[in-house]
Amino acid sequence: MDATATGNYELFLTVGDSDYRTDITKEIFDQVSSPLIPRMSEGYTTTYFGHLKQGETQTYLWKLSFADDGHEFIVRMGMIGDKVNLIWIT
Repeated sequence: MDATATGNYELFLTVGDSDYRTDITKEIFDQVSSPLIPRMSEGYTTTYFGHLKQGETQTYLWKLSFADDGHEFIVRMGMIGDKVNLIWIT
């Protein structure tokens, strides 16, 4: 979340597997992170919901809440081994 909060694409890529690094372009990263950065800079919290085993992927779920008490999001992160293969913010 720190990479998203600061708009740091290079940091964002460091946690991912090769498909993740290829599939999530800077343009896609910017489209998702740009509207979140101002809200995250005012303060945010994450609440862990749990995880699911989906094939070889462990999927982790969090609630993303903001200090402005506005619209919240669900963050879904998939991992295979120690590498992220999916991040989805809805």
